[in-house]
Amino acid sequence: MKEEMVEMKTMKDEMIEMKALMLSYLKKQTEPSEELSNATASVLKRLNIPPMPSPSSINNNSQTKCKLLDWYGSGEIVAEGRWSSNDPTAMVHHIPIGPHAIRVWIDVAKKPNAYLWRPTSEMTCIEEALGSTVAWPSDKVNEMESSSPED
Repeated sequence: MKEEMVEMKTMKDEMIEMKALMLSYLKKQTEPSEELSNATASVLKRLNIPPMPSPSSINNNSQTKCKLLDWYGSGEIVAEGRWSSNDPTAMVHHIPIGPHAIRVWIDVAKKPNAYLWRPTSEMTCIEEALGSTVAWPSDKVNEMESSSPED
């Protein structure tokens, strides 16, 4: 009986230690990595890619609407949103969007189950990104015609 109690105490102590290790690991995962930040900055510097010009109607208070095409190439419209930035250093969920990407707000899910180009632990598909910003490939973002009224 005494041996069983010692064994249970040992198991309990090991579980407490394991829980502490897991919490420590999870905390490190959610903090932005200084190493990753520096690596991204050095890649952008080496590539020397200037931000591509934004549509002429874009300003700091941009309300330019855009359509997001699926990133795997079918040409299907998966969402509608608003253009936010094409600056490679612009951040989406603490990660720079990098070259050839655009930060957009997701306003309407046309294909809710379409996968995000860069999923996160909280969002993997368009529906989960509603009301948030995402990075999207610049060649898959089309500016919407502003002259036509909404139906």
